[in-house]
Amino acid sequence: MSLDSFISKLEDDSFYYSDYEFVTNSQLGLIKKDVRTYKLMRDNPHLRKETFPMIFGRAYHVAMLEPNEFNQKVKVFDSATRTTKGFKEFKLENSTAPTTIILTKEYDKIMRMQDVLFSHKEVRDLMVAEGEREIANAWQDSDTGVFCKGKADYRNGKTLIDLKTTGDGSLYGFSGSCRSYGYDRQASFYSDGFGCDEFVFITQEKEAPYNVSIFYAGKEFMDRGRSEYKYLLDTYRRFFIDNEAVVDEHLIMDTL
Repeated sequence: MSLDSFISKLEDDSFYYSDYEFVTNSQLGLIKKDVRTYKLMRDNPHLRKETFPMIFGRAYHVAMLEPNEFNQKVKVFDSATRTTKGFKEFKLENSTAPTTIILTKEYDKIMRMQDVLFSHKEVRDLMVAEGEREIANAWQDSDTGVFCKGKADYRNGKTLIDLKTTGDGSLYGFSGSCRSYGYDRQASFYSDGFGCDEFVFITQEKEAPYNVSIFYAGKEFMDRGRSEYKYLLDTYRRFFIDNEAVVDEHLIMDTL
């Protein structure tokens, strides 16, 4: 399969998340934890559990990035909780469709967040109509030879934009999230893979008044992330391509 053909298939989420031949930033996060963790999740995809933050985040992204497709991709069920018999039956009825199901109260919250997000001219200026939304790409890393893939929220020319919900959108709070979740690695991995010069985070707090912040990835931030993702790709190469090391014999030994 040619690289172009592979990229076209990445638009299908089910294919994107089931394929382990091309490495994602999220998979690099598993490798950072331990190569055995990555191998376990790769070989046992059923262990990947869908959490409420994942469900809410997916619906939120559709509302902000693909509002015209919201009714096709997201279903709203009028129930107070997900434990009712009616909700379980509704979920079963929609189990064969690539549909995200949220409750009415969650839908109302997402709509309020949407109003706040796009009330900011700075956000509207970044997310211009002619930009590309939810775009996939695949590439071969020039240093390690490892094939990689990614899905970016939004591309405006040579600028990549990533939309994040957060508990604390202050500079101090989001900087902590960047360290905890490897957002510096994500920014450099995506920028290099998509051939972009600038990476921007648009963050929105998950609780009222749903504060919005815009953070530009600086050089030190990007260099730190690039150093990490290159190291992790080389780790992947050593364990899973060139078999220079054995996964089951891997043991972390270091100084604290």
